[in-house]
Amino acid sequence: MSFRVIALAGLVLLAGCTSGGGSAGSSPSTTLSPEPSPLARPSGQLDAEVSMPPGFPSDVPIYTKARLTASASFVSSGQVSWGMEWETLDSVAKVKTFYSVKLNQGDWTISVTGSGSNTFAATFSRKSNPHVLGTLASNGSSGVTKILMSLIAPA
Repeated sequence: MSFRVIALAGLVLLAGCTSGGGSAGSSPSTTLSPEPSPLARPSGQLDAEVSMPPGFPSDVPIYTKARLTASASFVSSGQVSWGMEWETLDSVAKVKTFYSVKLNQGDWTISVTGSGSNTFAATFSRKSNPHVLGTLASNGSSGVTKILMSLIAPA
């Protein structure tokens, strides 16, 4: 189980690190948006929107006021993994409240693992299949709130 948590944390890092448009290790189903220089982007402006990765479960709650700015998916060892990054102009507190409510409904459960004035982190899983699990993190220190999500499920 701890290997999966480490793998999920790696996906969150991957989603955050590859949003710069790098192609190392990317697969044909990877969609990344180039990140402009912070000097070229006025405060409060969101990056370009990209498409959802193929096969992402439709019942995973997505913050409604967020723009998907990086996404990737890949299959390995009988599992499919997704990594996404969204941006919103809403506060981290609003994002945390949304996910705390939505991922405690239906077939999902969430556990907030860390929280600060401008950040939070959580793990979540499917009640009906504990092999479907994910990580969620948000950071608003740049003036734009970033939401990072990774999810692993049996292929």
